[in-house]
This record gives sequence, structure tokens and C-alpha cells, in this order.
Amino acid sequence: LNKKCASFKIFKGIESDILLDGNLDYSDYILSKFDFIIAAIHSSFNLSEEQMTDRIIRAIENKFTTMIAHPTGRLLLARDPYRVDIIRIINAAAENDVDIELNSSPFRLDLDWRMCKYAKEKGVKIFINPDAHSLKNLDDYKFGVNIARKGWLEKEDVLNTLSAKKIEIYLKNKKNKKTK
Repeated sequence: LNKKCASFKIFKGIESDILLDGNLDYSDYILSKFDFIIAAIHSSFNLSEEQMTDRIIRAIENKFTTMIAHPTGRLLLARDPYRVDIIRIINAAAENDVDIELNSSPFRLDLDWRMCKYAKEKGVKIFINPDAHSLKNLDDYKFGVNIARKGWLEKEDVLNTLSAKKIEIYLKNKKNKKTK
């Protein structure tokens, strides 16, 4: 499709589950085929803060991880955040050149604006994601923009303000640097 439709770019990406031991749920061979890998926790939420933090940091240290999704796992009015040291997560993301998602679904709003500000201070880039599972949720992006603004993020801190070509270059450079 990318060859047929020059007016837009389709990237190959996947949201990979972070397993209990911090590994991702696909082999390195499979992960290497994608333009980007979003690592996320979808199970085993009741770990201690140290266990959960170490689990996420192991995923951050995976050479294929591009981004950490919904880093506290909260579902507003439905599920409290899991116990995690978000400062350690952001520090590990900075050390490993991993971006963090600001999930703008009104059911998540995850990353907190204060942590957006801290991520910026540490040089961690943010992707704003509406977590849309259908077209009707694409507009939820605006909630993430508001959180980003409250957290003092500027255009250069938010990766999806880049053009498709610049995102393509960014992702290629990141992948090449991390998988050498």
C-alpha cells in the first residue's frame, strides 16, 4: 500500500505484551520485522511495586522496544494504577532511548501531566495516542493534547507532531541504533 498510495505512510507496528518476567511475547525474529514495538502490560497487575517496576524496566531494556504504553495501567473509575515507580520507569526510558505513550482515552489519561513534565526534563519523547479501537474514538486525541499542554510539553516533545517522513526517519534511526 505504501507504494500505491504515496499520499500517506503505513507503519508496521505492534503492541507486544510484557510478560511476567519482563520479556515481550514475541521472538526477536518477529519483533525485528516491525517499524516499531509498543510494550504494554495487560495481565498480572497485582505485583509489588518493585516487581512491577523491574518487569517494565526489563521490557524497556529490550532492544526492540520503541515505546511503553499506558505506563501506570490505570482505568479511571474502574481500576487503580498498578503499583509502579514511574520515576524509575521514566529514568530507564531515558537511559534506553524508549519513548512513552500518553494514552488519551478518557478511560485512561495515562501519563499524568506531572510525569509528562518530568519525562520532558529527562529527554524522553512522548507519543499521544487516543487508544482508538474504532473510528469514533479517534477524537479522544484532544484529551492527550490537553494533558501534554498542562505538562509543559511542546511540539518538539511530542513525536506525532512530526511529518510522516520525519517519523519514518526517527523510527529507522532508533531501530538501527538499538539493534546494532
